[in-house]
Amino acid sequence: MKRVQITGKSVRKFEDGYPIVSLTDLEDRQDFEDGAWVQLENHGHFVATAYFAKQHRGIGYVLSLRENEAIDERFFASKFRAAVAKRSAFTDVSAYRLFNGSGDNLGGLVVDVYNGQFVFRWQNQALKRQAKLIYAGFERVLGKGQTILAATSGQEKMQLVSGQFPKSVTSVLENGVTYPVDLTISRQQLALEFREVRDWVKQTSQQKRLLNLFSAETGVVTAAMLGGAIEAITVDPTNRATTTIQAQLAANNLDQAAVEMRTMDVPNYLDYAIKHGLTFDTITINPPAFIRGKKRAFTLEQDLPALVAQALQVAQNGSQILVTTTTPTYSMKRLKQAVSDATQNYTGHVTASTEFHAPADFLQNNADRHSEALRGLLLIVE
Repeated sequence: MKRVQITGKSVRKFEDGYPIVSLTDLEDRQDFEDGAWVQLENHGHFVATAYFAKQHRGIGYVLSLRENEAIDERFFASKFRAAVAKRSAFTDVSAYRLFNGSGDNLGGLVVDVYNGQFVFRWQNQALKRQAKLIYAGFERVLGKGQTILAATSGQEKMQLVSGQFPKSVTSVLENGVTYPVDLTISRQQLALEFREVRDWVKQTSQQKRLLNLFSAETGVVTAAMLGGAIEAITVDPTNRATTTIQAQLAANNLDQAAVEMRTMDVPNYLDYAIKHGLTFDTITINPPAFIRGKKRAFTLEQDLPALVAQALQVAQNGSQILVTTTTPTYSMKRLKQAVSDATQNYTGHVTASTEFHAPADFLQNNADRHSEALRGLLLIVE
């Protein structure tokens, strides 16, 4: 295993449990080799075993802080064994996160369960190269013969690893709501981290008018309609948002006429709603980090305050606005600042009443503040 020297400043953060290796941690940046398993050292002293990977955050992940620990089938089995034990409360849940990357001490891999079928989502190619070893460790804990599917970024179709390919759409039953999920497609159709958000929406939607901005994968429109909402409008620049919601409504025998689905730029719709004096009781906003719409692009970093300010103009006294983000680098602190900026020129009164976080199956690494899957802020307009 290649030995790589890291800076003195980097030693402490790895010893404290920080899981991501950055290029600035290396004494010599030329030491980076995509896919390499390495020993990180400082002045000849072992610090950690890690692997290098081309990815969105950093250049790799720490695997172990034990110098003589072999990174083999038993190593990966121990990770899965610990993850399964921590999800004992979710075994009766239709769909949940069984393994959550660095939250379960193996960055680069998440595993979701859909009615007993396991979906591995590889977040970089470097770890995927060790898939055979990792699947063997998984089967040590869960047994052989499981249906295992694999999703890789950039690939549209799921890969069958073991078991049988699902012959039809899998129905996820959650709090009395059915969500159809096609496990032959790698794209995520139901964001499992929004489980508690969907529950809140269902409980608070009786006789309400809902406006859902971005991301049909949150499932909130269907939850609202089953919760007694009288009308919902959902706006997203992508066509797939419409097809996802239509499938969800049909699975629950809900009247699609009560749900207006618009494929257009979200700020443009809000301009239209403001101009025509439309108001809503509940507004849910879950913007992506970046999306190029039909006429304009949206960037979370720059455009969220303006978007929330627009949403406030279609709210009324007693309205609730739920702003959520799954972008790792966008912290709760920044979300609160964006809301504060949005209300600078608002003449009414807005209270941030509740924070939302991912459910307990989405374990996070406390040393990595960006590892949390979901951050949400509920605003009450008074």
